[in-house]
Amino acid sequence: MATSVADRPAAQSGDADRSRVSTARRHLYDAENALHAARQAHVDAWIDAAYERLHAAVEEHLRALAEEPVPNGGRPDSVAAAPEKG
Repeated sequence: MATSVADRPAAQSGDADRSRVSTARRHLYDAENALHAARQAHVDAWIDAAYERLHAAVEEHLRALAEEPVPNGGRPDSVAAAPEKG
C-alpha cells in the first residue's frame, strides 16, 4: 500500500518536496538542451517535439515549486527569529 505525503513524517515530506523540485529542475535543464540540439540540427519535427518537451518541463517545475513548503511561513529568517513586540 502506498503512503501519501500526509502520512509521512514532516522531514520525509520536505525531502520529497525538494526531490520533486530537483527532479523538475533536471527535466527543465534536459529539455532546454534537447531544444538547443534540435535547433542546431535544423529538423522541424525534432524542434516541435523539443518545444513540447520544454513546455511540459516548465509546467512540471512550476507545479513542484508551488507544492514546495515555504520555510518560516514565507518570512525572512531575520524576521522569523525576531522577538514579538508588544
